[in-house]
Amino acid sequence: MRTRPFLIYKLSPAQIVLVDRLASCENGVALDKLEYREVVVWQELERLGFADMKIRRRKAVIVLTERGARVRSSGYFSKKPVIKLTQPQIAALRFLAAGPRTFNDMPSHMVDVCRRMGIRGWAEWQGDVGGPNWMRITAEGWQILKLVDAAAAKP
Repeated sequence: MRTRPFLIYKLSPAQIVLVDRLASCENGVALDKLEYREVVVWQELERLGFADMKIRRRKAVIVLTERGARVRSSGYFSKKPVIKLTQPQIAALRFLAAGPRTFNDMPSHMVDVCRRMGIRGWAEWQGDVGGPNWMRITAEGWQILKLVDAAAAKP
């Protein structure tokens, strides 16, 4: 079993959405207009050098860097790894792949990991008018699992 993190060179679905949003806004996106999920994604993009914060008219604004624009034009692939997928994250994706799970179905050690998979866009909460009831893996999450399985099958 692989113990080192699995390196991913393509942006996550949530990162792609934010990069596209930043690219479409000429003056950037105001920090106070971002949702919590987007703030977490912006912090990841900033660490990678794809986004930056500027102060304009005494407001914090998030903008796409030149490096971020290059990644966008290359189909959201980077020469350096953008995500290190760990064994607990892979286990959480496999857990969600077995079928939709309610919050109470999740082992306590997996709750935060599943939340992180939701922030990245590889899992999502679904529900009805009463609110989110269960979490399921997304199509992008399935792609990541297939990639991990293909890498594990190689000798």
